[in-house]
Amino acid sequence: MSAAGLYRPPQWVAPPMVSVAITQQNSAASSGGTAPQTTTYVFDAVLDIEHSQRLEKTSHPVQTGADISSHAYLVPATCVLYVGMSDAMDAYSNGPANISPWTGNPSKSVSAYQTLLTLQAQRQPMTVTTRLRTYTNMVITDISPKEDYRTIAGLRCRVEFGQIRTATVNVTPASARANDTQTTGLGQVNPQPVPAATENQFNINNYGGVTPIDQVNIPGAGDFSSVNTNSLQTQVP
Repeated sequence: MSAAGLYRPPQWVAPPMVSVAITQQNSAASSGGTAPQTTTYVFDAVLDIEHSQRLEKTSHPVQTGADISSHAYLVPATCVLYVGMSDAMDAYSNGPANISPWTGNPSKSVSAYQTLLTLQAQRQPMTVTTRLRTYTNMVITDISPKEDYRTIAGLRCRVEFGQIRTATVNVTPASARANDTQTTGLGQVNPQPVPAATENQFNINNYGGVTPIDQVNIPGAGDFSSVNTNSLQTQVP
């Protein structure tokens, strides 16, 4: 028992098997000052973990001998944690120094839920560490707590994490001011007017002696069943 009368497991000093860590780069670190600050959260219990890493492939036939990597790609990973928090058990923050407490409410379980909502709203990438795999660039995509008679003094919650892919694209501009200059990387831009023969090559002015459909007065709001057939009769000049 701890000093506050809350239960503390005997293996308290052991590192947590499952944790959620957020590394924040403060302004002082970018100028060579303080190192980035890492905030780590752990749960009282992790009841279940679901890992998912899927590959998306094309449904069309692939040419024999083609590089299959051009027709399949890895979908960003997902990880689902079924966690539990207890108001009767001492917080892990009293153990390892690198674990951040769940604060903000007298009930630790309510504080944990509110903290998860805050982390989701911040949309800040985090690192999820499990026994099988360590996921990076993860964000909380779904938080689904379940309340019943067994969660009066605790929290049972499903927390889903989704991975964000990052990439760097190099762009070579054709012009520093694309909208203000007629010069590009390919040379001088000399626009030419479209010849009249090209503009008029698809214009049919005669319509075969029949009034065009867009010039017929059709009653109703676009109901072609109400077309006045008398207005579509051939007009003899």
